[in-house]
Amino acid sequence: MIDIKNLSLVINNAVILDDISLTVNDGETIGIIGKSGSGKTMFLKTVAGLVAPSDGIVLFNGARLPKSARTAGTIVSYCGGAVPHNPDEGLYNFLLLARMSHKKALRPFSDFDRQVAEEYIQVFGLGPFRDRSIGLLPDGIFRRVLLAYALIRGAGALILDNPTNDLDIVSLKMLKKAIARYVMNGKRVALVCANDLNFITQTADRLIVMEDGRIAETGTVDMINADLVKQYFGIDVIISRNIYTGKPEIHFFPDT
Repeated sequence: MIDIKNLSLVINNAVILDDISLTVNDGETIGIIGKSGSGKTMFLKTVAGLVAPSDGIVLFNGARLPKSARTAGTIVSYCGGAVPHNPDEGLYNFLLLARMSHKKALRPFSDFDRQVAEEYIQVFGLGPFRDRSIGLLPDGIFRRVLLAYALIRGAGALILDNPTNDLDIVSLKMLKKAIARYVMNGKRVALVCANDLNFITQTADRLIVMEDGRIAETGTVDMINADLVKQYFGIDVIISRNIYTGKPEIHFFPDT
């Protein structure tokens, strides 16, 4: 569980996050939407401990995130736009490094570590690329690798910032299933911010709309309607229902 209390962030006298409070329950996937500049990315980075808040507190299962990066890696896993330092690293070895927070000092990676890495290699269809250097991967496959790395870490909280960027329709399906599997044991949570509103509505259990650094609205994905999209994004859309899931689907009017 993540308990966020009165979280605020001020940078150069500009209010980036303004008194945000939120509880994320075990087993939940929270979708975060809002137009550019609404504070989504800085909110996720602050929750993940990458940015120090000006005020407020973030608790993971009742405790602050530890200062040790190694220990914190078992609690929260953040995936944003960072690029690995060594593009010559082989794909398999790179993914195995995601288990460093779980590896005992001076010991090799365990069979379980390798099993987890192999699991997500299969989940994201990375088998054909396992021996290739990550710097030589196509952009879409590289994005899958970064997402797999975040999930292989096995942290209690998974935080994904715009994970749908550069993903084709096959990769989107893989990611949706991977997130669902990640939280299905009821002991983990996921916070996902994406500009792809349809991906969020089909993936999240609960929705947060951000505006001007605040949580403007929150509820189930059923809160998505044409008026809400018009209010926060300024565009006209048509909302239908997915015939399999019953969740909202957003359709844009054709250009005239």
